[in-house]
Amino acid sequence: LNIRGNGMAIIALVRAAILLSLSVPSPTPSFKWAERVDKVFLTVVIPQALDVQVTLDNSGAVRVQALSGRDGLTYVLDVKLYGTIDAGGSKWFAHRDRVDLTLFKLGSKTRWFQLLEGHKTHPQLSTDWTKYQDYDDELDELEIKSGARGVPVPPSDHELKKAVDDYWVRKRVEERETSAMPNLEEVTKRAEREWEAGGKRENFQDVVQRIWQELTELRRRERELDAEEDAWAGWVAEPPAAPRGAAGPGGGAAVHKDEP
Repeated sequence: LNIRGNGMAIIALVRAAILLSLSVPSPTPSFKWAERVDKVFLTVVIPQALDVQVTLDNSGAVRVQALSGRDGLTYVLDVKLYGTIDAGGSKWFAHRDRVDLTLFKLGSKTRWFQLLEGHKTHPQLSTDWTKYQDYDDELDELEIKSGARGVPVPPSDHELKKAVDDYWVRKRVEERETSAMPNLEEVTKRAEREWEAGGKRENFQDVVQRIWQELTELRRRERELDAEEDAWAGWVAEPPAAPRGAAGPGGGAAVHKDEP
């Protein structure tokens, strides 16, 4: 037996496997965004995110890296934003299945109307409809708050102040309720991408149902976070409790598990 020759062949195969693994690029996670005149909301979706690393630069460079506990892959989002940001003043928070970033803009406070520098679209990019606000509505809101438009609220008129606060609470609850369920078109497009990426081995309806449940759970957590923010702000009105189970696109019930 040519033991030495066989040993060298095995070593060569191991080296080739290592080089091949190093050459495979990290997959880009799906991400979504919304904006206001002074900040950008960015959500990076990574199932069971572990070892999350976020790097921000004033130039607008954003890098989010995390290991997915679901498939064992390291996902990397490395993008350049349309404008500059306050890297030191921006903040981020890692959840179980996503990383939420609030990036504050530098310079003039205005809408960008696109997220990425030089590219208005990206195959993994979508609009975050749970945080979306029409530009005109935002301007109206800012004018009302500044007193430039609408009836000013006298500091001593507590009833009027309470009425204004209640109005915005009701509007916030209504917006939260309308975005409680996932967008079926968004679910279908994402399911098609994952189904094709997986070689079409999995039943397509199972892929749709799984993604529907994931997005339903994500929206439930977002609603809970909004409720916590409302309570922190001292708002009296409490939003209605989110259902623990929601029917998926196939008619089944989405099963939710609480985070530890």
